[in-house]
Amino acid sequence: MDMVAHAEIKNLSFIYADENEYALQHIFLSVQKGEFIVLAGGSGSGKTTLLKHFKKELLPIGTRSGHTYYDGALLEDVPDLLSAQEIGMVFQNPENQLVMDTVIQELAFSLENIGLPSHIIQQRIAELISFLGFQDLLHQSVHTLSGGQKQLVNLAAVLVMQPKLLLLDEPTAQLDPIAAKEFLGLLKRINEELGITIVLSEHRLDEVIPLATRVVCMDNGRIIYDGTSKSVIANMWEVEKFRPFIPQIPRLFLEWNVKEIPFTVREAQMKMNDFSAISYRNGQVEQCERQEVILSAEHISFQYEKNSPLILRDLTVNIEKGKWTALVGKNGTGKSTLLTILAGLQKARRGKVKWNGKVIHKIDSKERFKSIGYVSQHPYYHFTFDTVWDEVYERARELYGEEGKVIAEEMLKKFWLDSLKERHPHDCSGGEQQLLALCTTLLSKPTLLLLDEPTKGN
Repeated sequence: MDMVAHAEIKNLSFIYADENEYALQHIFLSVQKGEFIVLAGGSGSGKTTLLKHFKKELLPIGTRSGHTYYDGALLEDVPDLLSAQEIGMVFQNPENQLVMDTVIQELAFSLENIGLPSHIIQQRIAELISFLGFQDLLHQSVHTLSGGQKQLVNLAAVLVMQPKLLLLDEPTAQLDPIAAKEFLGLLKRINEELGITIVLSEHRLDEVIPLATRVVCMDNGRIIYDGTSKSVIANMWEVEKFRPFIPQIPRLFLEWNVKEIPFTVREAQMKMNDFSAISYRNGQVEQCERQEVILSAEHISFQYEKNSPLILRDLTVNIEKGKWTALVGKNGTGKSTLLTILAGLQKARRGKVKWNGKVIHKIDSKERFKSIGYVSQHPYYHFTFDTVWDEVYERARELYGEEGKVIAEEMLKKFWLDSLKERHPHDCSGGEQQLLALCTTLLSKPTLLLLDEPTKGN
C-alpha cells in the first residue's frame, strides 16, 4: 500500500488574472512527513506562487488546473480551522504579518482567534519562548524591533499554533549573515526535534543546502530538478544560468571537476587532503582618493519616541561623490534608520544632515527626491498603482511629460520587467518588487542612490 503524502500537488498549472504567461506549469510535487525541502530558483521562477498553493487561505487570484492535497484530502475540503492550525507560513516581508503592538500580544493573537482558553495560551507561549530563547523580546513593541527580530516573532507566531507543515518564503532575506545562520539553525531544530515538515524557498543556498533532505529547482514556473542536494547541484552545474545559485563550497569543487562534492566547511577540509597544493594570491588594499562630499551627517542622534532608547547616537558620516559606501552592521544597529534620515524621510532629533552644504530639510522636497534616490528594504512601500506598467509610466509621465511613455517602456526592458506589465506589484516576487522599486527610483536620474539591503529577495 502506497504511503499517503503529507502534502501533494498534482499537475498544477496557474496563470495570474489579466496575464498571458503561466506562473506555474505542470507541477508535480509530493511532500512526505518530516522532510526539509528547499525550493531553489531565481526571482520570478514561481517559488512563492507554488508555496501559496499549499495553503488555501493564500491561494492567488487567477486560473488554475490540477489539484493540491493535504494528508490525502483535497486542500479545498480541509476545514478552515485545521488549515489555520496545521499549515503555517512565514513570508519574505515581516511587516506583512505583524498585527499587534507587542510581541506577547502577537503570539497570543492567533491562539485567541481559535478560541483557546487563556491558561493554554500562556502555557504554549511559555514553552515556545523557552524553546526559541528570546524572553527579552516578549514585552517589547514590535515597532521597535529590527527586521530580523520581527521575522523571529513571525516564526514564533506560526509555531505557537503547533503546525505540522511549515512553509517559509525566503525567511532570511532581511537577516544579517549571523542572524540568518542562527535562524536556519533554529529551523533545523524545529524539523529534527519537533518533527515539523518544512518547505522553504530560497535563492541563496549556501546555508540551507546542508539542511535539506531534498532540493527542488524551479525555472519559468516549472520544476526542472528534484532530488538530493548533491544530485540537484550537479545537474545545476551543467546549465550555465543556474551556476550563480550554486553555493560557494560545492561550486569551487565542481570547478576542479571533483565528483564527490562537499557542502560544508568540514567536508571541504576533508576533501582538501586530496589536493597536493593550493596557491593563494596575496592582495593589497588600495587607498582611495578623497572626493567631494555631497551628503554629510553631523553629530546626529535619533530615537523613535521621547523615552525610548537612542537608535543613533552622535553619529557623523560623509558621503563622497562617485564612491560606493557600505553600511555594515547587525540587525537593529540603525542602518535602515540612518538611510531614511540621509534621504530626508525622517528628521534627526539632534544634529544636521546637509546636501551639498545645505540643510536637507530646507531643500524643496521635489528637488530633494530627484537628487537623492532611496530604495527601501520593503519595496512594496514604493507602490501606489495596480499594475507594474502604471507604477513606471505614471512616475515617468510626471517627470518627462509626453516622453514618459517611451522612457517607461525602455526602463521596463532594461529591468526585465516588460513581461510583467499587467501584474499587480504585490503579486510579483520579492526580487521583482526590488527591481520595480529600483526602476521607478532611477527614473529621476538621482545623483545619490541610497539602497537598504537591495539584494533582499534577489
